[in-house]
Amino acid sequence: MTAGPPPPAESVPLLAVRCVRALLDRHGLPKYRQSAWLADAIGLSYAQAHRKMNGGAAWSLEELERVGALLGESLAEVVAPGTAQGSVSATLRAGSARVPCELWLGAQVEHAKPDLLVAITSPSGWIAMPAGDVEAAQPMHAIDRLQARPSAVDRKLIAVLDDHEDLTNSICAHLQDSGYDARAFYRTADLQASLKSQRYDAFVIDWIVGETSTVKLIAALRAQDATCPIIVLTAQVVAGVVQESEIAEAVASFNFDFAEKPVRMTILSASLARAFAAR
Repeated sequence: MTAGPPPPAESVPLLAVRCVRALLDRHGLPKYRQSAWLADAIGLSYAQAHRKMNGGAAWSLEELERVGALLGESLAEVVAPGTAQGSVSATLRAGSARVPCELWLGAQVEHAKPDLLVAITSPSGWIAMPAGDVEAAQPMHAIDRLQARPSAVDRKLIAVLDDHEDLTNSICAHLQDSGYDARAFYRTADLQASLKSQRYDAFVIDWIVGETSTVKLIAALRAQDATCPIIVLTAQVVAGVVQESEIAEAVASFNFDFAEKPVRMTILSASLARAFAAR
């Protein structure tokens, strides 16, 4: 009796698919647009791209590297998506001291020793502080690594608002690596609360947060500062959720830059650098 083929194990194409999908998710590209984007990005037919995105065709390392480069990530970051998020900007609270720092976040923790440093979120961003000083109901994250930054370093402070948390964190990590100080916000109300006590040098804002347009927020920001760089992101124009004319009218009224998702990180940071140089 002839033995049949061995049961299929997870193949390299399927592993590559997981990595590419994670990459595109991090950059805010909806799943229904991923095959079409890939076809345009690396010169494939839609059918060929769809097969790659569903594990029906193999990926070469060169293709993975090329897709990553288009979105500002290295091959190593593409094949290890869990590490691409990098650090987040935070403030270390130690007694009366307030020290700017970078955090590499771990898992959420239920209980921690009172003297152990943990990370919590606030309307003004991430805070590292002893667990004993955290309010009982406040969610805490372990800190895998903490790196203090001298407060004398002049780094432009960028507020990043998007309800897609992975994308927001990826943008912040890239901007940190590009020499900026980036703060992540996932709700419009949190950024608005932070604006009462914090001045930001620029903003990267999703056009739709939750189910609401951020046009009123953009109008308020522009009313406060006529030249502050504002970059607005969306993946909804192609999907027909947002009308192109609506974006065009807002651009004309409030003088901001517009970019479609997936976010090309190197272009985003270059756009900010150009905007700051022009001020």
